Amino acid sequence: MLQFAVYDNTGLALDWTMVNPYLMGPDDLPVRGKITFRDGYIRCEGPDGAALSLCVQYETETMGRLMLQTCLLPPHKEPYLLSVELARHRIKLFIAKSEEWQMFDLSNDHPAIRHWEEARRLFTEAITADTPNKAEQAAKFSLIHALVASERLAMAHADVLLHRRFGNKAAGSATLGIRICPKQDGPKIKELLSKSEFDVIVVPIRWNEIEAEEGKFNWGATDRWVEWARELEKPIVMGPLLDFSKRSLPAWMNVWKHDYDTCRDHAYDFVDQVVARYKSVVGIWNIASGLNLNDHFEFTLDQMIDLTRMVVLHVRQARPGARTMLELVQPFGEYRAKNRDAVSPFHFVDRVMQEGIRFDALGVQLLFGSSERGMHTRDIMQISCMLDRFFLLELPIFVSALGVPSMTVDDRGGWWRSKWDPEIQSKWITQVFALAMSKPFVESIFWTDLVDHEDARFNGAGLINSAGQLKPAFTRFRDLRRRLRKPLGKLKLPKKQQMES
Repeated sequence: MLQFAVYDNTGLALDWTMVNPYLMGPDDLPVRGKITFRDGYIRCEGPDGAALSLCVQYETETMGRLMLQTCLLPPHKEPYLLSVELARHRIKLFIAKSEEWQMFDLSNDHPAIRHWEEARRLFTEAITADTPNKAEQAAKFSLIHALVASERLAMAHADVLLHRRFGNKAAGSATLGIRICPKQDGPKIKELLSKSEFDVIVVPIRWNEIEAEEGKFNWGATDRWVEWARELEKPIVMGPLLDFSKRSLPAWMNVWKHDYDTCRDHAYDFVDQVVARYKSVVGIWNIASGLNLNDHFEFTLDQMIDLTRMVVLHVRQARPGARTMLELVQPFGEYRAKNRDAVSPFHFVDRVMQEGIRFDALGVQLLFGSSERGMHTRDIMQISCMLDRFFLLELPIFVSALGVPSMTVDDRGGWWRSKWDPEIQSKWITQVFALAMSKPFVESIFWTDLVDHEDARFNGAGLINSAGQLKPAFTRFRDLRRRLRKPLGKLKLPKKQQMES
């Protein structure tokens, strides 16, 4: 069993709130286990004798309230100090990514290196401290410096890759997209979109809105947006065609929850109706989203594969030239630690590809700032590391839903740097857009919502508030997209790095 001691300013943190804890094994794969907190100690019970790491939300003073993890640790009779182990992992991660990214040539006065050296000094102070309170204080500051160092490293690497990718050429014509809400329709919204820098319009398909009653289809709202986008010659991404989550399925489908054959038949009929209606105008179909979660309707892996194959074949037969995208939600996979019947993101994609099901791109949702499962806030380095894992798939990646809120409505969802507000949302966009577009396999980024609305995944993630006012994030996206409409030119390195290269 693993134990972690948690301290606050007075000693052991007797009333510490534990948020979204889960265990991981090798390769950061979530594993099932029991995690409890009592009297200042986190107790973790996992597979007997296995080395495990703990991931849990942790409050830092200046870097935010973030999901952070420890290194793999063997069972030990004495408790580990949580802050020390979180700092140890982040210092180790800095070294590992510096080697992987070949970023060891940063000068000693680079902010990333300065903060990392300070993190190491404070970490040494923590592990040699003569009292737990002294160790706790040093470890907390070590962790903060390590987080700053790793984020600075991630952004320095992104800057290099951005100039390598777009130094001599502009970004493609479908780099930035925006998801609209079909229910929201008005001349002001469409006028803003027509004059904006958004290349692609993402039209969501929710089964329970289009076929609220079995066999009765309501196409009006979707038709209006599709017609508008076609008139402006904006490429359309539509879907997901299959989404078995509670927020998407119509109520009348619940009776078939445990009857796969009937469920599949109804899904086929719905997909057939949508594809037949919009096949001539949709450029990219989101064929399925979150099938591997098993968080509402439960399927075996073979049934997940069967549903995916059915939709892909149907789309290709209806319009051979259309592109298809398979979407992953909750890409960090923590749901796997709580649901034994769920399938990890990479295992699911690997199995689909092994079965010979051909799709053109993989969609990855990056939504943070809510306590809904899979949406607790992560830092910039974690996002970069997660995206890097898709490199070996040799598939184009769409960040199919990118979003954080412009206000803090859920403390348990965490935040980056400070509590969410319009300026923090805008600053986060600046870094994550550059980070994602620097990855050579990321083809497009779609922001999760244009306007704040009651049916959104979480409040405040829109670029326009409910009163119709533009947020700073809207302007920031415009400027970022304009920057990539022409070559960036040669990267200007500090003098020392120029001489070394």
